[in-house]
Amino acid sequence: MKNNNISEFKSRQDFIEMSEDDFRSIRSVQALIDRELPNALDKFYDQVRRTPKARGFFSSETQIEHAKQAQQAHWQRISGARFDGEYVEKVREIGSVHARIGLDPSLYIDGYGILLSHLVHSVIDDILSGGGFLSRISPRIARNLGDVIGSLCKAVLLEIGLTVSSYMDDINEARLAMQAEQDHRAREDREAIEIIGSALTALANGDLTYRIEDDRIPERLDVLKQHFNQTAETLELSLGKIALNAEDIVSTADGIRQGAENLSRRSEQQAATQEEMSAALSQITQRVAKTAEETRKANEMVNMTRGDAEHAGGVVQGTIEAISAIETSSREIAGIIGIINDIALQTNILALNAGVEAARAGTVGRGFAVVASEVRALAQRSADAGREISALINLSGGQVKSGVALVHEAGDALRRIMSQVQQINDVVSTISASTQQQSASISQLNSAMGGLEQATQKNAAVAEESASAVRNLVATSDELTQMVTGFTLSTRDVRRSRFQREKPRLALIRTE
Repeated sequence: MKNNNISEFKSRQDFIEMSEDDFRSIRSVQALIDRELPNALDKFYDQVRRTPKARGFFSSETQIEHAKQAQQAHWQRISGARFDGEYVEKVREIGSVHARIGLDPSLYIDGYGILLSHLVHSVIDDILSGGGFLSRISPRIARNLGDVIGSLCKAVLLEIGLTVSSYMDDINEARLAMQAEQDHRAREDREAIEIIGSALTALANGDLTYRIEDDRIPERLDVLKQHFNQTAETLELSLGKIALNAEDIVSTADGIRQGAENLSRRSEQQAATQEEMSAALSQITQRVAKTAEETRKANEMVNMTRGDAEHAGGVVQGTIEAISAIETSSREIAGIIGIINDIALQTNILALNAGVEAARAGTVGRGFAVVASEVRALAQRSADAGREISALINLSGGQVKSGVALVHEAGDALRRIMSQVQQINDVVSTISASTQQQSASISQLNSAMGGLEQATQKNAAVAEESASAVRNLVATSDELTQMVTGFTLSTRDVRRSRFQREKPRLALIRTE
């Protein structure tokens, strides 16, 4: 490559007819060029500082100073006409640097214009002043000033041409390399798109086990390969878990559905049973209420009976007193004469009969009226039956005593009856109070049963709604399962997920 560069440079020298004479002409003004070069470079870099486009290639004054020193050393090669292989490589390196940093060749050429203009003016001024370096050279060189300036221009333009040529070569090489890289990338991109397209097609068809294993994927696109494989892996695991969850949901929901349906059926049966119980309680309530009413009436009748018994006791007591009076009267009548004795005898007999009737009557005592009537009738006939009264009075004495004893016994019996009636009254009162309390309790129980019946009916409705919701859940889970089965999943991953997720099933409460 180095020999080719030197050969090309020689060809350029030959083309512009640059010979050893030109080299001698340039070296003849070397001292002048070396003296004026710092001033020319200062002028050039002052212009660089004022031009934003040029100033942008330098980050600091230190970098400008470094460039100035390097350029001064390079120009000393030109002033010394040292156009050897090292010079050629240096020029091409300058062109490559310009290409690498993106320096516009126009700025480079304009800069050399500033330098060349300053140097040419310096040479001409030195000749015109007559006391400069040129006054000490040979007259032939002085006469050939045009040759000196021409040789200097040839050297500068030759370097510019070589630099720009190197710049363009690097630009073209970079462009070709870029084009080749772009073509290579385009081929890689097409292959990658084809590979990824196949993977996406498999994914679109539901095959979640597809992975990109092709090594033709370039390293710069390997992230797409990794992302796709990770995405497919994540989707496969996620859908596998979804499939397992769907199975669990279907199984659990089916158990819940059966339990809810059984609960609904049992709730309906319970509601019917409670309705029958409520009806039975209503009947019991009515019967208890009727019993309470009958007990109240019985209590009233017992009270009436007790009153009658008390009245009968009074009647018996009056009877005892009457019999006692009859006994006294009998004794008095015994002393009455004639018919009075007979009448007294009959009266005593009737009184005895009246006592018997009173004993037989018990609590009723209605016989007293009949006996009294008979006594009054006998009293009317006493005048006719006086004879019989005397005999009867004698007989009635013993009978009166017997009647008194019987009346006393009847009184005792009536007192016992009154005591028993009182006990019956107490028992019936207690039964009446208990029956009323029982009626109130059954009424409350009936009301509570009605509320329980309504709650049971509501529970039955809720159970039916729950069963319907669970049936919908089962249907939705079945649809989800059908959707998941449309994807191709790795059974190994699914089994692993199942093993990792295995847990006790939900224990449903059986209602049967």
